[in-house]
Amino acid sequence: MEYNGVWDEEWKKGLKQVFFDLGKEWEKEAKTLRERLRAEGISCAVLERSGADLQWSLKTAPFCKREAVVLTDSPAAGKRLSQEGMVYFGCQRKGNVWFEGAALVLEGFEEVDARYLEEWLCRAQGRPARIARTERLQIREMEERDLPELVRIGKQENGLALLNEDAFTPERLRSYIATAYRLQGYGLWSVLYAGKVIGCCGFAPYEEYNTREQIWVYRMCRDADGGGRTVQERKTDGQILELQYMLDAAYRRQGFGTEMCQAALQYADERLGADTICLRIRPDNAASQALAQKLGFQYSALHF
Repeated sequence: MEYNGVWDEEWKKGLKQVFFDLGKEWEKEAKTLRERLRAEGISCAVLERSGADLQWSLKTAPFCKREAVVLTDSPAAGKRLSQEGMVYFGCQRKGNVWFEGAALVLEGFEEVDARYLEEWLCRAQGRPARIARTERLQIREMEERDLPELVRIGKQENGLALLNEDAFTPERLRSYIATAYRLQGYGLWSVLYAGKVIGCCGFAPYEEYNTREQIWVYRMCRDADGGGRTVQERKTDGQILELQYMLDAAYRRQGFGTEMCQAALQYADERLGADTICLRIRPDNAASQALAQKLGFQYSALHF
């Protein structure tokens, strides 16, 4: 998806540089990852070690801490990096090695790319990870400052019940931001147009319960002949997610709902590996039913 507008300065501060502090057992994988990152426009550098210690070539290299991460298989180096205010990823094959202050611990680089590292860089720094940008919209993880607008929109018809001033307090939002994205890798995300929050969209684990709402289903998985991955090849085999969204009434019937939901579905396919996405819609909500059909959902008379 391309965007031709102007983003705010914070949105531009993404991942720019990756430093590698890894032993020989990671040499082949690290080389492949560096090639992949460089192809994505990320600068890569290998840090040299002297004995068991890390030579801090970081101190002389031109870089910005907000735009750089380190991959290391040394817990001691990781602890030192954390003390220096650097975001780092611990690397271990298997076991219970403790990497103090690590943004994440990796057992391999198969799923790692620039976007993956950048999302966790932002989370480790307390910044909202950017999820997607479309022709008109910016989609990112929620911030506390989004709450007033989200609560206002939630009170409108077809708003989300959980985003009301009683159930979704600043304290609950703060807790949600601190845990949901880190534990699940997804959640509800704020949707912005021209820098203003106009709604939210995202996913929650699907839970079946008695409801009078219709269940619409979107199958993410395709067979090999269809050009996609099989269920067995997906990261989260059999996982069912529920798409949730709401949009400010002032921005409805202008294609924004389709645009943000398509971006969310693309993210789910590329980053979450979900098998099936479902959507709950009231029988009298013709607009949401039309949107579901446009997105490729099909009505399911049976629950899962």
